[in-house]
Amino acid sequence: MKQYPKYKDSGVSWIGEIPKGWEVSSLKRYLSETMKYGASESGEINQPFWTRYIRITDIDDNGNLKNDGVKTLNPNIAKDYMLKKGDVLFARSGATVGKSFLYNSDKPACFAGYLIKAVCNKHLLSSFLLAYTKSAQYDDWKNSTFIQATIQNIGADKYMNMPIVIPSIPEQRAIVSFLDKKTTPIDCFITKAEHEIEKLSELKQAQIAHLVTHGLNPDAPMKDSGIAWIGQIPEQWEVNKIRSHFKERRTKVSDKDYPALSVAREGIVPQLDTAVKTDNGDNRKLVLKNDFVVNSRSDRKGSCGVSDYDGSVSLISIVLEPHDITPQYVHYLFRSNNYVEEFYRNGRGIVADLWTTRYSEMRNIFIPIPPVSEQKAIVSAINSLNNKIETLASDLTTQIDHLKELKQRIISDVVTGKIDVREVNN
Repeated sequence: MKQYPKYKDSGVSWIGEIPKGWEVSSLKRYLSETMKYGASESGEINQPFWTRYIRITDIDDNGNLKNDGVKTLNPNIAKDYMLKKGDVLFARSGATVGKSFLYNSDKPACFAGYLIKAVCNKHLLSSFLLAYTKSAQYDDWKNSTFIQATIQNIGADKYMNMPIVIPSIPEQRAIVSFLDKKTTPIDCFITKAEHEIEKLSELKQAQIAHLVTHGLNPDAPMKDSGIAWIGQIPEQWEVNKIRSHFKERRTKVSDKDYPALSVAREGIVPQLDTAVKTDNGDNRKLVLKNDFVVNSRSDRKGSCGVSDYDGSVSLISIVLEPHDITPQYVHYLFRSNNYVEEFYRNGRGIVADLWTTRYSEMRNIFIPIPPVSEQKAIVSAINSLNNKIETLASDLTTQIDHLKELKQRIISDVVTGKIDVREVNN
């Protein structure tokens, strides 16, 4: 595509040259008011006649508002934090720092405290500002602000002093229109690929749930297990209580002697960087290889698995030593969705976030027990299935990454004037 006739040095290393007639200036010059922080309130779920309360977790990676788990805020509090169509929100801290969102609705809404609101003046289109925040140059600016910071945080003062490329308003309109036409098909492909990955994950879960309760032979004679979450099982299988095949391990150890492990939805892994660290490293539970470990709290639902490591976990976890049962079969059985729900159904607590299942309750849950040879065959079949699905998901993820790189490259070239799109839309 064609370039602009003449260029000049922007004066900013990560921006490079820009078309002659454009300028680079701090964002605050193009705002109609000082950037404002949102409300420091928790909000309530879907209160009638209250105001939609937008948090950073309500915004997906494609810049769309999620409609699940919607929170609202009392109008008397919300009135000081209202949004107007065209306002741009920025995340100020945490894993999503720098994330941006254009509020493009006439419906009443307010915003939360981890967000900062920017209101553009007549010389800057909010849609152009949003496009600029998707560029590689914006990422370079973000990274430069973190060089000397111990915590990733971008406050209003830093955002307002952010260098931004400013073309004329007609050029901004042309750029926004061009990018809409070019990136919308890319976004559609990305969304489709992400949905395919979700479907693969659902297929995997469904297949595992079927195999650990029905076995490999579709023609096997079946019988009623007598247990609601299990349903029909092959005739030669048994149904036993967990306590028949597991012994609780309650040995307390130090993380100095046994390395800390995390009980995550991915399974039992070396302690994650994101895990909450405590000073109580001498008061942990011992885990040995092939032990099954589950987080007993409902807010960590599905965080469990058979350990491949010797190590230690927090006291909130239940550690079980299996016997007369194949550890990997246990891994798949106890991670199946139906069993996970049954596990927490047997728990207790005052509120959902504090719901806990103890071993005294877990030990009496009935589970299906195939012959050991069949347990091993089921594990082999699931491993093969996982490999196939993970290969397909990996290929789709690679495609998504390439598309995202292409999208950002197009945006970066256009918002900094490396490509002249003024006549493309005519």
